[in-house]
Amino acid sequence: MASTRHRFEVDGEIQTVLVGDLNGLTSVTVGDEDPVVSDVTLSGVPGMVSMVIDGQPTRAYVARDGRDFKVTVEGRTFLIAAAGGGKRDRSGVGGASDPPGKITAPLAGVFVESRIAVGDTIEAGQPVFVIEAMKMQNEIQAPHAGTVTAVHFAAGDRVEKGDLVVEYDVTED
Repeated sequence: MASTRHRFEVDGEIQTVLVGDLNGLTSVTVGDEDPVVSDVTLSGVPGMVSMVIDGQPTRAYVARDGRDFKVTVEGRTFLIAAAGGGKRDRSGVGGASDPPGKITAPLAGVFVESRIAVGDTIEAGQPVFVIEAMKMQNEIQAPHAGTVTAVHFAAGDRVEKGDLVVEYDVTED
């Protein structure tokens, strides 16, 4: 089963969501929860999705709320936004919404190069790695100063948006 990984903010909490195909059915795993396998089809009604989950027919209603979405399933409404939900305005700076000490990939692509190594001291705004996506190289910068403790990818590796790339001990300012 091939899966795609996505990071979403669901009701204010960042979640990793895996979506895949399993023998013609859709498998969705949110965080550490068990996967939900369902038969999903779009209905003729705008915003309505028909699903069969565990043999039971279910409908979900999806509505835009600005750049976000409201999804209603079985009477519960969830606000769904891409992780960071447009709160990042520091283009090229990795980890604007990452916790201090971690830099994640802000987009999917190929890890081109690391500009740092374990043990290096980094400064806020310093380029730390490069990801190529759609034939464009994107230089990712450190959001905080610190000392690098781990680099999880090497040149040529495929990275997905949200993958943990660099860990570092934050230097107190």
